[in-house]
Amino acid sequence: MALDNPADLFLYELSGMYDAERKSNQLVGEILGQAEQSPLAQILRAQQQQGQQKIQNLETCFAMMETEPMDVSCTTLDGMRAEFQQFTSQRPSTETLEIYTVDAETKLAHFGMAGYRGLIDKALLMGETQCAQVLQTNLVQKQENAGTFERISHELGQRVTMNV
Repeated sequence: MALDNPADLFLYELSGMYDAERKSNQLVGEILGQAEQSPLAQILRAQQQQGQQKIQNLETCFAMMETEPMDVSCTTLDGMRAEFQQFTSQRPSTETLEIYTVDAETKLAHFGMAGYRGLIDKALLMGETQCAQVLQTNLVQKQENAGTFERISHELGQRVTMNV
């Protein structure tokens, strides 16, 4: 499909975000597999549930527009997954894995926030206000996630610094 107009671009970017959310949820599952004994496990499980909701919200947008997602691969998430796999192959300590996990989740949240802001703006400009509202819900969750993981990162940093 040729990308000939802003509506095509919106569908392309929305499809990329759909792939990103699906891959992000898979990555959280992989992280959980490595960090099941971590105090972060409960937060990560909640992240997975939220991830499922974000995916459903995106599917709602596609349904509202009476279209299907395009086949767009989010290579940013592919890279983050490869980075995680490379990191875990080094057999990090539990504490180091926690710090890495918090940083990765913070990056994921900020990546999503940037993507959703652009999508919301395009949806509004195209008159897709209901879709924009659904996307806003996902943005707010990403913002909350970023705040949560930034706070945890600070607390972990304090704990690690005190143990040095």
